[in-house]
Amino acid sequence: MVRSLGLLVVVTAVLFAIGPARSLIWPSSSDRYPRVDYSGYVRGFSDDARTAAIVPVALPASWRANAGDLHTTPSATTLHVGWAVPGELFAGLDEGVGDPSAVFRNAVGRDSLDTMSSTTIAGRPWSVGESPRHETVFVGHFGRVLVVITGNAADAQLRLLAAALH
Repeated sequence: MVRSLGLLVVVTAVLFAIGPARSLIWPSSSDRYPRVDYSGYVRGFSDDARTAAIVPVALPASWRANAGDLHTTPSATTLHVGWAVPGELFAGLDEGVGDPSAVFRNAVGRDSLDTMSSTTIAGRPWSVGESPRHETVFVGHFGRVLVVITGNAADAQLRLLAAALH
């Protein structure tokens, strides 16, 4: 009986290690950051805001969209899309129309930023600041859409996201 129980434990452990439950013990990056199809959020933003959403074109294949959110209030419509980028880091795109402080609150947790500097990325001017979490924040305008890019990703990765927006 002890041998039978031992064999049962061994078989269960092997099946656990090679089956889908393996991710509970040894999660891969795709288990930690599941893919999100944010196209529905983009369509919803465009419908609610009555203007086209600003979305990236041609991001690297190693970037995995893992967050999407749309909020519509009487004062603003905001869209958030987040990506897990190489190196266990993230980059976030927040955009909105209406009350700019609502867009900032959604993106960085407060109503405004003290601008530290300005820069040009892909021919477009951006203000650069720092979030309360000490992350770089890029702020730009695409017509009436206010865009905020932030995250703990490297500066070059955040700039790549900004350059990919259209």
